[in-house]
Amino acid sequence: MTIEQFLAKEPGQSASVFNEPFTHIGHAIITLKGGQEMRWLYDDGEERMISVVADEDELVLFEKIQELIEAEDEAVLYQNKEYEFTYADAGMVTEVVGESVTEVKDKYTFTDYEAQNGELIRIINNENTGENSAYLGRVVGEDDFSEL
Repeated sequence: MTIEQFLAKEPGQSASVFNEPFTHIGHAIITLKGGQEMRWLYDDGEERMISVVADEDELVLFEKIQELIEAEDEAVLYQNKEYEFTYADAGMVTEVVGESVTEVKDKYTFTDYEAQNGELIRIINNENTGENSAYLGRVVGEDDFSEL
């Protein structure tokens, strides 16, 4: 399955990601400060999402971290692993399709941190509600997708 085929799936359709079912229940489109669009595709259960920036071939599967994560000196320590700051941005939800934990006009800031093995931590702040959440992520390649 190609990335384009996965992204073309409608809410309610499923695929296998890292040999586990991913049921696309909905997505949000976030317009970033620079005008680029990022899409957050939500899995059934709201604990996982796939993030992709338009015009990029990199998708990241994120799983929600239940504990509070805070950055110190541009780094995050999680499960005895250090993650270094790599990226920060902000944007506003401009479209929601299907089920979503976001609402149109929600404003978000997010910061990414990367470990040496390529895993990511993304800390997201909803500026409208003040809610913070953290996700553990890993890059998804075309070989990691398949039909169910």
